[in-house]
Amino acid sequence: MMESYRAGGLHVVRSGPPRGTAPAGPPLLLVHGATHGAWCWELWQEKLPGLGWESHALSLRNHPDSDPVEEETFRTRLRLADYGDDVAAVAGQIVTPCVVIGHSMGGMVAQDFVSRRLESGKPVAGLVLLASAAPAQLGPAIDTPFPKDRPFLFDRETTTQRYFHTTPPERLERALDRLVPESTAVINEILAPPGVSIEASRITCPVLSVTAGFDGTRVPKDGALAEYYGGEHILDAENGHDLMLEAGWEALLERILDWISRRAAKPRDQP
Repeated sequence: MMESYRAGGLHVVRSGPPRGTAPAGPPLLLVHGATHGAWCWELWQEKLPGLGWESHALSLRNHPDSDPVEEETFRTRLRLADYGDDVAAVAGQIVTPCVVIGHSMGGMVAQDFVSRRLESGKPVAGLVLLASAAPAQLGPAIDTPFPKDRPFLFDRETTTQRYFHTTPPERLERALDRLVPESTAVINEILAPPGVSIEASRITCPVLSVTAGFDGTRVPKDGALAEYYGGEHILDAENGHDLMLEAGWEALLERILDWISRRAAKPRDQP
């Protein structure tokens, strides 16, 4: 069962088993990465209901089907915390503490959101970082910021080389057609010095970091992020950055759900 709804000005897709069915675990809140949208989770959201899982995938502001942001503001003044506020708006629609799953830039958004939410005393069942960007404590990903005179978006050839490895051709072309420009200000805030600082002690829920063996982007490729948060690490050695669209997406999803069932459904003590 899949349906869409609005959370403020945000487009959200919910999928889940028939209402009244006992859930397999906590709800999943899915946060897309740069230039993507809620659509990138479609394969997962089609599969999850049959396994008993509820999920909510949002499009961040100025991304597909969500409300627009004035172009110059989006390009030069938007902040990571603004995206974190978007995630908070959707989390406010979910009654049960959820597992937040963030991909790439969305992983950094998820870290910001979860740290702030836990600090406010609200529970989070778990955090899954999928080919995620890292906080400032792990060092900058680039030395020189991208120019703010244009939004951030690679051409199709560069995007294919950096994001994809085993995605079937038809799915790849459809994904490339759906990518949109990203806020250069947010990209620079995450990747360039000084970066976004998040103290590991602020993330008190269980953490899983997943990395890709053929990731062509500047996110960590090893277990450094899991080590930083005292979490667990999965290496998907055969696939590329867009793990939820690659040929191995289903096997990886099963591994993530197994981890959630064992760890995130029974979170560590939280403040």
